[in-house]
Amino acid sequence: MNFKINNQSNNLYFLTSKICGGKKIFFNPKYAKIILDSWKFLRKEKRIKLYSFTIMPNHIHFIMKPCINWAASQICFDFESYTAHEILKQLKRDSKEILIDYFGKEVGKLKNKDRKHKIWQDIQAKNIESEGFLIQKMEYIYSNAINKGWQLVKDRADYKYSSACYYDKGKKPIIEIDDLGDVIN
Repeated sequence: MNFKINNQSNNLYFLTSKICGGKKIFFNPKYAKIILDSWKFLRKEKRIKLYSFTIMPNHIHFIMKPCINWAASQICFDFESYTAHEILKQLKRDSKEILIDYFGKEVGKLKNKDRKHKIWQDIQAKNIESEGFLIQKMEYIYSNAINKGWQLVKDRADYKYSSACYYDKGKKPIIEIDDLGDVIN
């Protein structure tokens, strides 16, 4: 693969975030669906281009590009806020009082206690400025499901909550993604 990143408008970003305490809530498909639905909404509303993703049991990784008139910081804030509220609602529907209490105690670790629960550790966003960095991050995202710590599948393209199948085998992932062709030359 030989290309250069085209950053004429907005940059491409690698984003990652973990559920507080490493709680493995995404083993339950109801909670993974919250993340998938949020990404679908952001694409539909033309806020982001989503190029790559994986939802692991306790964390997420994705590569995106904000669309014109949207800042990466605002996308991160909106994504984190919306998904946290939806996860909390689902926890309440599922009567997961122990987790609700746990996420309530996580607020005590914050300087600004403007909420009652903290679901996510802060989202980390890294600007992708080179082919090497992009390839490294895509490999990292897709190898999560097969690494020693998780071993969720044997072939990373078989992991349901990842877009590896698109890049490895040309198959449609669980949600639609954007092709890297519009940001690479």
